[in-house]
Amino acid sequence: MTKTAFMRSVVVAAFAMSWAGSAMAQTPSSPMAAQPGFKPTSFLAPTKATWESTRTLVLGIADSVPEDKYDFKPTPAVRSFREILIHLIGENYTFFSRVSGENLGSNARFDTLKSRAEIMKALRESYDYGARVWEGLTEEKALEMVAGRGGQQVQRWAAILGVIQDNMNHYGNLVVYLRLNGIVPPRSASRS
Repeated sequence: MTKTAFMRSVVVAAFAMSWAGSAMAQTPSSPMAAQPGFKPTSFLAPTKATWESTRTLVLGIADSVPEDKYDFKPTPAVRSFREILIHLIGENYTFFSRVSGENLGSNARFDTLKSRAEIMKALRESYDYGARVWEGLTEEKALEMVAGRGGQQVQRWAAILGVIQDNMNHYGNLVVYLRLNGIVPPRSASRS
């Protein structure tokens, strides 16, 4: 992704979250009300609510696919369901390690994951790692500059926007994969 495209994505995501945050703040049962550690006026409150929602959506999709569908690909040129989940595991660690400042090494360690149980365990652990990073995040720390993709300097919170965007891009892929296999995604099933 080029620097211009990345910055455009960050601006769009920030705008969307600020709009969503103000809309959610109007609702008494807002998810932001349950965000300990962040003031209701903090830009991190709606961002964390969005991350939690994203986590729930992806885990719901992953939980609803049986192991015999993990190698499904709509076409030979795209990733399988399994490959997308393994990619998300690595991306969760990559982006949140930028926020935390930790060096977690190569994501190649996830390439050996095969079974549904192994992948689901690693996926949950990647989200748990993100939750631990959130626990140590303050507004001041979120504004600090860190190395982003390609070594460019970005604020820590930009990596969180990146991981939300990446997860939601692949969530969209996975919804199609489920539909092509006759599986109703959990979010849609609950509306029926």
